[in-house]
Amino acid sequence: MPDLHVDIVFSGIWQMTSTVILSGRSCLVVDPGYFPRELADIAARIPKRATVEALFFTHSHWDHVVGHGIFPAVPVYTSSVLARSVAEGGELAVKGMARAREFDSQWYVERPWDYTWPKDLRGLDDGGWFNVGDLDIETFLIPGHAPDCMAIRAENHLLVGDYLSPCEIPFVDDLADYRRTLKRLLTLISPEIDTVTPGHGPVLSAADACRIASEDLRYLDRIARCAEREDSAAALNLDLPRAAEVAGMRDHHTDNCRKAGLVTAETLGG
Repeated sequence: MPDLHVDIVFSGIWQMTSTVILSGRSCLVVDPGYFPRELADIAARIPKRATVEALFFTHSHWDHVVGHGIFPAVPVYTSSVLARSVAEGGELAVKGMARAREFDSQWYVERPWDYTWPKDLRGLDDGGWFNVGDLDIETFLIPGHAPDCMAIRAENHLLVGDYLSPCEIPFVDDLADYRRTLKRLLTLISPEIDTVTPGHGPVLSAADACRIASEDLRYLDRIARCAEREDSAAALNLDLPRAAEVAGMRDHHTDNCRKAGLVTAETLGG
């Protein structure tokens, strides 16, 4: 087994996680973000003896992708879904960088590089692999939060992007895909997995990650059952799996119900 060191850096926004994985003299950085000063801190954490050989994007959402400019000319791995969107100028690619530009403008963030995708972007499929030094990294396509979401396993560490956060409820793009992904994550969190890193919030033990996955699956199953009955009122009144006191979570729940086909402007009295 390679000599592995994993360092998690938390952003001041939404407890977003950036992960630095050192394997000997080789380094992988996952979802570098978000503010320029935080990115400079991430770069400073990497030992001078080590070389950043690759970056990885778990998905296309703006907070997870715009920080790549701190590591210019480093190849970036991501899902083939996102790589195709970037190559074709698709919606995922356009929205990702446009939203980053909008956020930075709103909060007067001065970013010393352009809002463009990496020139060396390498797409990977479900069950794919890439290498950083002697470290083999396995990739898993896990749509639901976004169509291009991808998890990676590095030895006994599983990184899952914007799933299983203890800080928030699921943010659903596709309800059926999200439910399938949660079931898959419950199988991926095998006895060999020691830690699970979500895209937002603290690192989890395997047991805690499985508990959150089960909670989220029950929550989304309840929304699906309401959709089968076409019962929008019951869906809107469901208990949240956690973070009920966090501002905006009820609105996100309403969005989840909308993704299930339950909520319209008429339902909400609009």
